[in-house]
Amino acid sequence: MSDSHIKLTSAQTLELPKHQLNTQVQKLYQQGNDRAFRGEHDRAVLSYTQAIDLDPNCVLAYCARGNSLLKLKNYHAAKADYTTALKLSPALAIADGGIAQVYYELGEYSAALVACNRAILREPENLEFFHCRALVNKQLGDAAGVLSDCKFMLERQPSDSSARWLNARAHFQMGNYQIAIFNFNQYLNLRTDDFYAHYYRGICYERLENLTQALVDLDRAIELKADMAILYRRRGRIYQQLGDFTNAVLDYDRAIEIDPQMAQAYANRADIYMSRGDYPRALMQCNQAIRFDPQLVSAHYQRGVINTEVGNLHAALADYHRLIQINPQDLKAYVQRSWIYFRHGEYPAVMTDCESILMLDRNSVPANYLLGVVQSLSGFKQEAVYSLTKVMDAQPNFVCALYHRGLLQHDLKNEAKAMSDFQIAQEIQSQGFDCSTKRDETGLYAEGLALYHMGQPETAKVILHQAALVAQKLKNTVFYRQIVFTIEALGM
Repeated sequence: MSDSHIKLTSAQTLELPKHQLNTQVQKLYQQGNDRAFRGEHDRAVLSYTQAIDLDPNCVLAYCARGNSLLKLKNYHAAKADYTTALKLSPALAIADGGIAQVYYELGEYSAALVACNRAILREPENLEFFHCRALVNKQLGDAAGVLSDCKFMLERQPSDSSARWLNARAHFQMGNYQIAIFNFNQYLNLRTDDFYAHYYRGICYERLENLTQALVDLDRAIELKADMAILYRRRGRIYQQLGDFTNAVLDYDRAIEIDPQMAQAYANRADIYMSRGDYPRALMQCNQAIRFDPQLVSAHYQRGVINTEVGNLHAALADYHRLIQINPQDLKAYVQRSWIYFRHGEYPAVMTDCESILMLDRNSVPANYLLGVVQSLSGFKQEAVYSLTKVMDAQPNFVCALYHRGLLQHDLKNEAKAMSDFQIAQEIQSQGFDCSTKRDETGLYAEGLALYHMGQPETAKVILHQAALVAQKLKNTVFYRQIVFTIEALGM
């Protein structure tokens, strides 16, 4: 959603010097101004051109013609006129302001900023130049620069709705949502029916977790602009967070009806189907989202999770490969991919992915945990103890890591440390502080073996058989064989 309703202000009507009054040049110049005022810029250009033909040194006629050419989107001709004006009058701020607008419209924002600064230096009280610079800074991503310019404008003209809007958007961009809301409120006092302001204020409330007020703003935005897909998609997200999935789906449906290629709406709809366990429909929505936007990260994640849940690990792996191509620093994608490698029994690939994660975040709990498990299974016991200790340092209530570390201490003949880890793990579980209550096959396996070493063979048998069932369900063939071998070796 752009700020297309906020336009660069046009230069003020320019008055000719006294020595050019009551001449044909003056009459043509005034005729051009009258035509420009009525929006007849083609005809205005003709009048200004006739004035320049009679007086090639008429600086303000060049500027005025430049303004009309700018309105006609003839940017290069407009720039030529402003440049000529500066040659005739090098200190003419309004010409620098015009050049700044030309560069802005051409998307050459760095050059526009230089021209704005020159104009402001020459005429430091002209608010139009500050407005232009605020727009340029917004495009350059300099929110602090926007705020500085808006402060200057609003101190002098508090009712400047454009400056208030830019101020609100800059605070929004910086995550200052409460301040942004204040500015959107002030803006809406000036322009009550601007649906953009309700939209952005609604997002502010959403990010402050005031979903009820967010819904009020999105309702109002849709009331004012009923044919914009993004408004329905955003309101659908709010309904979804409120647990109203029926209205959420209705809004996503409406967004797609308005814009059949809105990829994010398909991904949002996939969320709903996933939450209902309807994986086939969710998968269909993800495929649609990715077809319309091959780089939509959320849809690749969703599809990867769905394919993992249904056991299609090769398809899931393809999505995580794609996510890492899109963003080589995507830690979550590396974690998901490393687990799929683990379930394929590709332990060297697991280690490589975990090391990639740890280069980006050396304290990553998922990476250190899985690396520790794979190091243990690969015979690197001391290294595994180190990795699992890093898990415990970051997350002391991670019971699975404690059980695994205890098993390693047992294998390394350090029974005291082994029993200490086992006992601490059980105390955490009994108190309900376990950070890994949803056991995967690795956690169940470690817990089962720990219980066996603690003299609880019957309970250990139940847990180890659960581990085998989970490994089988997740198609973790290599680890399943490891569990079965252990069960048989222990006579269970």
